[in-house]
Amino acid sequence: MAETATDAKLTVNDVRARVDALVPALRERARETEVQRGMLPENLNALTEAGVFRLTLPTDRGGLQADITSINEILAQISRGDPSTGWMAAIITATNTWVGFFADEAAEEILATPDLRVTGLIAPTGQARPVDGGVMVSGTWMWNTAGKHSNWVGLACMCAGDRGPTPIACLVPTSSVTLHDTWDASGMSGTATNKITTEDLFVPHSRVIAIPDLASGTFVPRKYGADPYYNRPAVHLFLAIQAGPMLGIGRGAMDVFLERLPGRAITYTSYADATQAPITHRQVADAQQALEIAEMYTTRIGQLVDGGLGSVPSIDDRVRVRAYLSQVTTYARECATVCYHASGASAIQNSVPIQRYFRDAHALSLHALQQPDSAKELYGRHLLGLEPNTTLL
Repeated sequence: MAETATDAKLTVNDVRARVDALVPALRERARETEVQRGMLPENLNALTEAGVFRLTLPTDRGGLQADITSINEILAQISRGDPSTGWMAAIITATNTWVGFFADEAAEEILATPDLRVTGLIAPTGQARPVDGGVMVSGTWMWNTAGKHSNWVGLACMCAGDRGPTPIACLVPTSSVTLHDTWDASGMSGTATNKITTEDLFVPHSRVIAIPDLASGTFVPRKYGADPYYNRPAVHLFLAIQAGPMLGIGRGAMDVFLERLPGRAITYTSYADATQAPITHRQVADAQQALEIAEMYTTRIGQLVDGGLGSVPSIDDRVRVRAYLSQVTTYARECATVCYHASGASAIQNSVPIQRYFRDAHALSLHALQQPDSAKELYGRHLLGLEPNTTLL
Protein backbone atom coordinates (compact mmCIF):
# COMPACT_ATOMS: atom_id res chain seq x y z
CA MET A 1 0.00 0.00 0.00
CA ALA A 2 1.41 3.36 -1.02
CA GLU A 3 2.16 5.85 1.74
CA THR A 4 3.65 9.31 1.40
CA ALA A 5 6.03 10.80 3.93
CA THR A 6 3.63 13.63 4.67
CA ASP A 7 0.88 11.13 5.55
CA ALA A 8 3.04 8.76 7.58
CA LYS A 9 1.58 10.12 10.83
CA LEU A 10 -1.99 10.48 9.60
CA THR A 11 -4.58 10.02 12.35
CA VAL A 12 -8.25 9.13 12.28
CA ASN A 13 -9.03 12.68 13.43
CA ASP A 14 -7.09 13.99 10.42
CA VAL A 15 -9.25 11.90 8.10
CA ARG A 16 -12.41 13.18 9.79
CA ALA A 17 -11.30 16.82 9.43
CA ARG A 18 -10.43 16.34 5.77
CA VAL A 19 -13.75 14.64 5.03
CA ASP A 20 -15.71 17.35 6.86
CA ALA A 21 -14.12 19.89 4.54
CA LEU A 22 -15.14 17.85 1.48
CA VAL A 23 -18.89 17.78 2.21
CA PRO A 24 -19.85 20.89 0.16
CA ALA A 25 -17.85 19.76 -2.88
CA LEU A 26 -19.28 16.23 -2.69
CA ARG A 27 -22.81 17.68 -2.60
CA GLU A 28 -22.08 19.97 -5.53
CA ARG A 29 -20.89 17.00 -7.60
CA ALA A 30 -23.61 14.56 -6.49
CA ARG A 31 -25.81 15.08 -9.54
CA GLU A 32 -22.90 14.36 -11.86
CA THR A 33 -22.10 11.23 -9.85
CA GLU A 34 -25.61 10.00 -10.64
CA VAL A 35 -25.27 10.88 -14.32
CA GLN A 36 -21.95 9.05 -14.58
CA ARG A 37 -23.29 6.14 -12.45
CA GLY A 38 -20.03 5.86 -10.55
CA MET A 39 -17.54 7.74 -8.42
CA LEU A 40 -16.15 10.82 -10.11
CA PRO A 41 -12.34 10.93 -10.42
CA GLU A 42 -12.29 14.11 -8.32
CA ASN A 43 -14.11 12.35 -5.50
CA LEU A 44 -11.96 9.23 -5.70
CA ASN A 45 -8.79 11.32 -5.57
CA ALA A 46 -10.10 13.45 -2.71
CA LEU A 47 -11.11 10.47 -0.57
CA THR A 48 -7.81 8.73 -1.30
CA GLU A 49 -5.83 11.81 -0.31
CA ALA A 50 -7.97 12.21 2.81
CA GLY A 51 -6.96 8.70 3.90
CA VAL A 52 -10.47 7.23 3.85
CA PHE A 53 -9.41 3.96 2.25
CA ARG A 54 -6.76 3.42 4.94
CA LEU A 55 -9.26 3.36 7.78
CA THR A 56 -9.45 -0.42 8.15
CA LEU A 57 -6.01 -1.42 6.84
CA PRO A 58 -3.25 -2.67 9.19
CA THR A 59 -1.25 -0.03 11.03
CA ASP A 60 2.02 -1.76 10.17
CA ARG A 61 1.24 -1.08 6.49
CA GLY A 62 0.17 2.55 6.81
CA GLY A 63 -3.42 1.81 7.78
CA LEU A 64 -5.32 3.20 10.75
CA GLN A 65 -7.36 0.28 12.13
CA ALA A 66 -9.97 2.85 13.09
CA ASP A 67 -12.75 2.10 15.54
CA ILE A 68 -16.28 1.59 14.22
CA THR A 69 -17.56 4.76 15.88
CA SER A 70 -15.03 6.88 13.99
CA ILE A 71 -15.55 5.01 10.73
CA ASN A 72 -19.31 5.55 10.84
CA GLU A 73 -18.84 9.25 11.57
CA ILE A 74 -16.52 9.64 8.58
CA LEU A 75 -18.79 7.64 6.26
CA ALA A 76 -21.80 9.62 7.46
CA GLN A 77 -20.08 12.87 6.52
CA ILE A 78 -19.21 11.58 3.05
CA SER A 79 -22.82 10.47 2.56
CA ARG A 80 -24.05 13.80 3.92
CA GLY A 81 -22.50 15.30 0.81
CA ASP A 82 -23.18 12.48 -1.65
CA PRO A 83 -24.93 9.23 -0.61
CA SER A 84 -23.68 7.24 -3.60
CA THR A 85 -20.05 8.16 -2.95
CA GLY A 86 -20.55 7.43 0.75
CA TRP A 87 -21.95 3.97 0.07
CA MET A 88 -19.06 3.10 -2.23
CA ALA A 89 -16.60 4.30 0.43
CA ALA A 90 -18.40 2.10 2.97
CA ILE A 91 -18.17 -1.00 0.78
CA ILE A 92 -14.45 -0.49 0.24
CA THR A 93 -13.81 0.33 3.90
CA ALA A 94 -15.62 -2.81 5.03
CA THR A 95 -14.06 -5.14 2.47
CA ASN A 96 -10.54 -3.79 3.01
CA THR A 97 -10.63 -5.61 6.36
CA TRP A 98 -10.43 -8.89 4.45
CA VAL A 99 -6.67 -8.49 4.02
CA GLY A 100 -6.34 -9.32 7.71
CA PHE A 101 -8.42 -12.48 7.41
CA PHE A 102 -6.59 -14.30 4.63
CA ALA A 103 -3.35 -16.28 4.74
CA ASP A 104 -0.10 -14.31 4.95
CA GLU A 105 0.91 -15.02 1.36
CA ALA A 106 -2.34 -13.46 0.11
CA ALA A 107 -2.18 -10.55 2.56
CA GLU A 108 1.35 -9.64 1.48
CA GLU A 109 0.41 -9.79 -2.18
CA ILE A 110 -2.70 -7.65 -1.75
CA LEU A 111 -1.21 -5.12 0.67
CA ALA A 112 1.55 -4.41 -1.84
CA THR A 113 -1.09 -2.78 -4.08
CA PRO A 114 -0.80 1.03 -4.13
CA ASP A 115 -3.97 2.80 -2.90
CA LEU A 116 -5.61 -0.51 -2.05
CA ARG A 117 -9.37 -0.71 -2.58
CA VAL A 118 -11.14 -4.06 -2.19
CA THR A 119 -14.78 -4.77 -3.03
CA GLY A 120 -16.62 -8.04 -2.73
CA LEU A 121 -19.76 -10.13 -2.95
CA ILE A 122 -20.96 -12.81 -0.55
CA ALA A 123 -23.85 -14.24 -2.59
CA PRO A 124 -22.23 -17.41 -4.06
CA THR A 125 -23.47 -17.11 -7.65
CA GLY A 126 -20.17 -18.30 -9.14
CA GLN A 127 -18.79 -21.81 -9.47
CA ALA A 128 -15.37 -23.10 -8.39
CA ARG A 129 -13.70 -26.45 -8.95
CA PRO A 130 -10.60 -27.66 -7.13
CA VAL A 131 -7.36 -27.88 -9.13
CA ASP A 132 -3.73 -28.29 -8.10
CA GLY A 133 -2.73 -25.39 -5.88
CA GLY A 134 -6.14 -23.71 -5.77
CA VAL A 135 -9.47 -23.44 -7.54
CA MET A 136 -10.70 -22.53 -11.01
CA VAL A 137 -13.48 -19.95 -10.91
CA SER A 138 -16.23 -19.07 -13.41
CA GLY A 139 -19.44 -17.17 -13.00
CA THR A 140 -21.57 -14.04 -13.00
CA TRP A 141 -22.04 -11.67 -10.06
CA MET A 142 -24.70 -8.99 -10.35
CA TRP A 143 -24.15 -6.43 -7.61
CA ASN A 144 -20.47 -5.47 -7.31
CA THR A 145 -20.80 -1.98 -5.82
CA ALA A 146 -17.82 0.27 -6.64
CA GLY A 147 -16.18 -2.61 -8.46
CA LYS A 148 -14.77 -0.46 -11.23
CA HIS A 149 -13.04 1.68 -8.59
CA SER A 150 -11.40 -1.32 -6.89
CA ASN A 151 -8.12 -3.09 -7.58
CA TRP A 152 -9.12 -6.37 -5.85
CA VAL A 153 -12.51 -8.06 -5.67
CA GLY A 154 -13.90 -10.93 -3.59
CA LEU A 155 -15.93 -13.44 -5.61
CA ALA A 156 -18.32 -15.79 -3.83
CA CYS A 157 -18.66 -19.25 -5.34
CA MET A 158 -20.00 -22.69 -4.65
CA CYS A 159 -17.06 -25.07 -4.68
CA ALA A 160 -17.45 -28.78 -5.26
CA GLY A 161 -15.97 -31.01 -2.55
CA ASP A 162 -16.11 -34.45 -0.97
CA ARG A 163 -18.79 -33.28 1.47
CA GLY A 164 -20.83 -31.47 -1.13
CA PRO A 165 -20.73 -27.88 -2.40
CA THR A 166 -19.20 -25.32 -0.03
CA PRO A 167 -19.53 -21.54 -0.38
CA ILE A 168 -16.14 -19.87 -0.66
CA ALA A 169 -14.80 -16.36 -1.22
CA CYS A 170 -11.90 -15.84 -3.62
CA LEU A 171 -9.87 -12.63 -3.77
CA VAL A 172 -8.76 -11.79 -7.30
CA PRO A 173 -7.32 -8.74 -9.07
CA THR A 174 -10.11 -6.64 -10.54
CA SER A 175 -8.13 -6.58 -13.76
CA SER A 176 -8.71 -10.35 -14.07
CA VAL A 177 -12.51 -10.10 -14.33
CA THR A 178 -14.81 -8.51 -16.90
CA LEU A 179 -16.77 -5.45 -15.75
CA HIS A 180 -20.17 -4.81 -17.35
CA ASP A 181 -21.84 -1.40 -17.35
CA THR A 182 -25.27 -2.55 -16.12
CA TRP A 183 -26.18 -0.29 -13.16
CA ASP A 184 -29.12 2.01 -13.99
CA ALA A 185 -31.21 2.58 -10.87
CA SER A 186 -33.70 5.11 -9.51
CA GLY A 187 -31.87 5.41 -6.19
CA MET A 188 -28.21 5.16 -5.15
CA SER A 189 -27.73 5.78 -8.85
CA GLY A 190 -24.04 6.61 -8.69
CA THR A 191 -22.82 3.49 -6.88
CA ALA A 192 -21.49 1.60 -9.93
CA THR A 193 -23.16 -1.59 -8.68
CA ASN A 194 -22.39 -3.41 -11.90
CA LYS A 195 -22.30 -6.99 -13.10
CA ILE A 196 -18.95 -8.79 -13.32
CA THR A 197 -18.06 -12.08 -14.99
CA THR A 198 -15.08 -14.36 -15.34
CA GLU A 199 -14.35 -17.77 -16.83
CA ASP A 200 -11.73 -20.34 -15.82
CA LEU A 201 -9.81 -17.97 -13.56
CA PHE A 202 -7.20 -19.67 -11.37
CA VAL A 203 -7.15 -18.59 -7.71
CA PRO A 204 -4.44 -19.97 -5.39
CA HIS A 205 -5.42 -21.53 -2.06
CA SER A 206 -3.91 -18.57 -0.18
CA ARG A 207 -6.61 -16.30 -1.64
CA VAL A 208 -9.54 -18.61 -0.84
CA ILE A 209 -11.57 -18.71 2.37
CA ALA A 210 -14.76 -20.56 3.26
CA ILE A 211 -17.65 -18.10 3.59
CA PRO A 212 -18.90 -19.72 6.83
CA ASP A 213 -15.43 -19.06 8.29
CA LEU A 214 -15.43 -15.49 6.99
CA ALA A 215 -18.89 -14.96 8.46
CA SER A 216 -18.06 -16.48 11.86
CA GLY A 217 -14.55 -15.06 12.27
CA THR A 218 -12.79 -18.43 12.12
CA PHE A 219 -9.50 -17.87 10.30
CA VAL A 220 -6.28 -19.73 9.52
CA PRO A 221 -3.13 -19.04 11.59
CA ARG A 222 -1.55 -15.90 10.14
CA LYS A 223 0.44 -12.77 10.90
CA TYR A 224 -2.62 -10.82 12.04
CA GLY A 225 -4.01 -13.76 13.99
CA ALA A 226 -3.04 -12.18 17.31
CA ASP A 227 -4.62 -8.83 16.47
CA PRO A 228 -8.20 -8.52 17.81
CA TYR A 229 -9.01 -6.07 15.02
CA TYR A 230 -8.74 -8.90 12.47
CA ASN A 231 -10.40 -11.63 14.48
CA ARG A 232 -14.02 -10.63 14.08
CA PRO A 233 -16.85 -11.91 11.85
CA ALA A 234 -16.69 -10.09 8.54
CA VAL A 235 -20.48 -9.76 8.21
CA HIS A 236 -20.70 -8.35 11.74
CA LEU A 237 -18.25 -5.62 10.78
CA PHE A 238 -20.00 -4.97 7.47
CA LEU A 239 -23.36 -4.54 9.20
CA ALA A 240 -21.85 -2.12 11.72
CA ILE A 241 -20.26 -0.01 8.99
CA GLN A 242 -23.53 0.20 7.01
CA ALA A 243 -24.94 2.57 9.65
CA GLY A 244 -22.70 5.46 8.58
CA PRO A 245 -24.03 6.02 5.04
CA MET A 246 -27.65 5.76 6.14
CA LEU A 247 -27.11 8.27 8.93
CA GLY A 248 -25.38 10.59 6.48
CA ILE A 249 -28.39 10.52 4.17
CA GLY A 250 -30.55 11.79 7.02
CA ARG A 251 -28.06 14.53 7.86
CA GLY A 252 -27.80 15.61 4.24
CA ALA A 253 -31.57 15.70 3.82
CA MET A 254 -31.90 17.93 6.86
CA ASP A 255 -29.12 20.20 5.57
CA VAL A 256 -30.60 20.85 2.15
CA PHE A 257 -34.15 21.16 3.44
CA LEU A 258 -33.23 23.85 5.96
CA GLU A 259 -31.02 25.69 3.47
CA ARG A 260 -33.89 25.98 0.98
CA LEU A 261 -36.63 26.76 3.48
CA PRO A 262 -36.21 30.47 4.43
CA GLY A 263 -38.36 32.80 2.36
CA ARG A 264 -40.25 30.03 0.58
CA ALA A 265 -44.01 30.31 0.54
CA ILE A 266 -46.48 27.47 1.01
CA THR A 267 -48.30 27.58 -2.32
CA TYR A 268 -52.03 28.34 -2.29
CA THR A 269 -51.99 29.36 1.36
CA SER A 270 -51.60 32.66 3.16
CA TYR A 271 -48.10 31.69 4.33
CA ALA A 272 -45.60 33.78 2.37
CA ASP A 273 -42.81 32.33 4.54
CA ALA A 274 -43.07 28.64 5.39
CA THR A 275 -40.95 29.13 8.51
CA GLN A 276 -43.92 30.94 10.07
CA ALA A 277 -46.36 28.08 9.52
CA PRO A 278 -47.20 25.67 12.37
CA ILE A 279 -47.16 22.74 9.93
CA THR A 280 -43.53 23.52 9.12
CA HIS A 281 -42.67 23.64 12.81
CA ARG A 282 -44.11 20.15 13.20
CA GLN A 283 -42.31 18.86 10.11
CA VAL A 284 -38.93 20.22 11.19
CA ALA A 285 -39.37 18.74 14.67
CA ASP A 286 -40.39 15.35 13.27
CA ALA A 287 -37.43 15.26 10.90
CA GLN A 288 -34.91 16.35 13.51
CA GLN A 289 -36.17 13.90 16.11
CA ALA A 290 -35.99 11.06 13.60
CA LEU A 291 -32.43 12.08 12.78
CA GLU A 292 -31.51 12.16 16.46
CA ILE A 293 -32.88 8.64 16.96
CA ALA A 294 -30.78 7.45 14.00
CA GLU A 295 -27.76 9.11 15.64
CA MET A 296 -28.49 7.33 18.92
CA TYR A 297 -28.71 3.89 17.31
CA THR A 298 -25.51 4.53 15.35
CA THR A 299 -23.82 5.37 18.65
CA ARG A 300 -25.13 2.14 20.17
CA ILE A 301 -23.69 0.13 17.29
CA GLY A 302 -20.29 1.74 17.82
CA GLN A 303 -20.39 1.13 21.56
CA LEU A 304 -21.35 -2.51 21.08
CA VAL A 305 -18.73 -3.32 18.45
CA ASP A 306 -15.86 -1.20 19.78
CA GLY A 307 -16.58 -2.27 23.34
CA GLY A 308 -16.39 -5.91 22.33
CA LEU A 309 -12.99 -5.68 20.65
CA GLY A 310 -10.81 -8.51 21.92
CA SER A 311 -13.65 -10.93 22.59
CA VAL A 312 -15.73 -13.11 20.30
CA PRO A 313 -19.02 -11.35 19.59
CA SER A 314 -21.95 -13.35 20.90
CA ILE A 315 -25.03 -14.13 18.86
CA ASP A 316 -26.80 -11.55 21.00
CA ASP A 317 -24.23 -8.89 20.00
CA ARG A 318 -24.50 -9.81 16.35
CA VAL A 319 -28.30 -9.84 16.27
CA ARG A 320 -28.43 -6.50 18.08
CA VAL A 321 -26.09 -4.84 15.58
CA ARG A 322 -28.38 -5.86 12.76
CA ALA A 323 -31.43 -4.79 14.75
CA TYR A 324 -29.91 -1.42 15.60
CA LEU A 325 -28.89 -0.93 11.96
CA SER A 326 -32.53 -1.41 10.97
CA GLN A 327 -33.45 1.42 13.34
CA VAL A 328 -30.82 3.72 11.84
CA THR A 329 -32.32 2.86 8.47
CA THR A 330 -35.91 3.44 9.59
CA TYR A 331 -35.32 6.81 11.19
CA ALA A 332 -32.85 8.23 8.67
CA ARG A 333 -35.34 7.30 5.94
CA GLU A 334 -38.13 8.98 7.94
CA CYS A 335 -36.06 12.14 8.27
CA ALA A 336 -35.44 12.28 4.51
CA THR A 337 -39.09 11.50 3.77
CA VAL A 338 -40.48 14.22 6.02
CA CYS A 339 -38.08 16.77 4.53
CA TYR A 340 -38.98 15.76 0.98
CA HIS A 341 -42.72 15.89 1.57
CA ALA A 342 -42.34 19.31 3.18
CA SER A 343 -40.40 20.68 0.21
CA GLY A 344 -43.24 21.24 -2.25
CA ALA A 345 -43.76 20.11 -5.84
CA SER A 346 -40.66 21.91 -7.10
CA ALA A 347 -38.55 19.42 -5.15
CA ILE A 348 -39.06 16.76 -7.83
CA GLN A 349 -36.54 18.54 -10.07
CA ASN A 350 -33.13 16.93 -10.36
CA SER A 351 -31.57 20.31 -9.57
CA VAL A 352 -33.11 20.24 -6.07
CA PRO A 353 -30.94 17.99 -3.86
CA ILE A 354 -33.65 16.86 -1.41
CA GLN A 355 -35.17 14.50 -3.99
CA ARG A 356 -31.83 12.68 -4.21
CA TYR A 357 -31.66 12.09 -0.47
CA PHE A 358 -35.27 10.88 -0.53
CA ARG A 359 -34.64 8.44 -3.38
CA ASP A 360 -31.36 7.22 -1.90
CA ALA A 361 -32.84 6.71 1.58
CA HIS A 362 -35.61 4.52 0.20
CA ALA A 363 -33.28 2.65 -2.16
CA LEU A 364 -30.69 1.83 0.50
CA SER A 365 -33.40 0.78 2.97
CA LEU A 366 -34.27 -2.04 0.55
CA HIS A 367 -30.81 -3.60 0.89
CA ALA A 368 -31.34 -7.14 2.19
CA LEU A 369 -29.12 -6.56 5.23
CA GLN A 370 -30.74 -3.22 6.11
CA GLN A 371 -34.38 -4.01 5.34
CA PRO A 372 -36.13 -3.13 8.63
CA ASP A 373 -38.90 -5.75 8.55
CA SER A 374 -36.50 -8.67 8.13
CA ALA A 375 -34.31 -7.32 10.93
CA LYS A 376 -37.29 -6.93 13.25
CA GLU A 377 -38.34 -10.53 12.61
CA LEU A 378 -34.80 -11.68 13.39
CA TYR A 379 -34.68 -9.60 16.58
CA GLY A 380 -38.06 -10.87 17.71
CA ARG A 381 -37.02 -14.49 17.15
CA HIS A 382 -33.89 -13.87 19.19
CA LEU A 383 -35.78 -12.23 22.05
CA LEU A 384 -38.09 -15.25 22.19
CA GLY A 385 -35.16 -17.67 22.41
CA LEU A 386 -35.40 -19.01 18.85
CA GLU A 387 -32.45 -19.65 16.55
CA PRO A 388 -31.61 -16.93 14.01
CA ASN A 389 -33.20 -17.47 10.61
CA THR A 390 -30.05 -16.28 8.86
CA THR A 391 -26.28 -16.78 9.00
CA LEU A 392 -25.65 -13.19 7.92
CA LEU A 393 -24.92 -11.68 11.32
